[in-house]
Amino acid sequence: MNAFVKHLGQKYSDLAELVKQAHIGHIRLEGDVYVRHGNALAKLFARVLKLPPAGESLRLVVNGYHEVDQMRWQREFDGHRMQSCFRLKGEYLVENMGPVKLWMKLGVDQGALEYHLSKASLWGITIPRIFAPSLNAYEKEVDHHYVFGVRIDLPILGKLIEYSGQLQLIAL
Repeated sequence: MNAFVKHLGQKYSDLAELVKQAHIGHIRLEGDVYVRHGNALAKLFARVLKLPPAGESLRLVVNGYHEVDQMRWQREFDGHRMQSCFRLKGEYLVENMGPVKLWMKLGVDQGALEYHLSKASLWGITIPRIFAPSLNAYEKEVDHHYVFGVRIDLPILGKLIEYSGQLQLIAL
């Protein structure tokens, strides 16, 4: 059993079949997505955090590795790499992306996977809730396609990044 399945527990069986398949073993997802940033200050902050550049039809390739103690996702947006590692920490699934850690609890609603952000830290320091980002992220199956969306907003700045699309699960 991998870290993702452990975190979801019995809720794992409620996921749509394609979403389940995307979280077992070594997987590859490919397709076209859009990436959007907020205002000029948000764009600068996104660049500092090495988030992918904006575009309306970027090729996204995701290689996922689901292991007993971690889940590693390597994303490439038209050549721009973004990697993260998810690990179990108590009741949380913690995504580590360089200096940023997102402490999440996953949920399932009508077969869709939902990511609920509980807290965030930067360089090991918990960001006070008033300054913390908000996250809206999901994965679901629509007409036998893997569909996902991610949006991160920051207080005052508004939208930092939003990316979404439809990907094909490639059997490995």
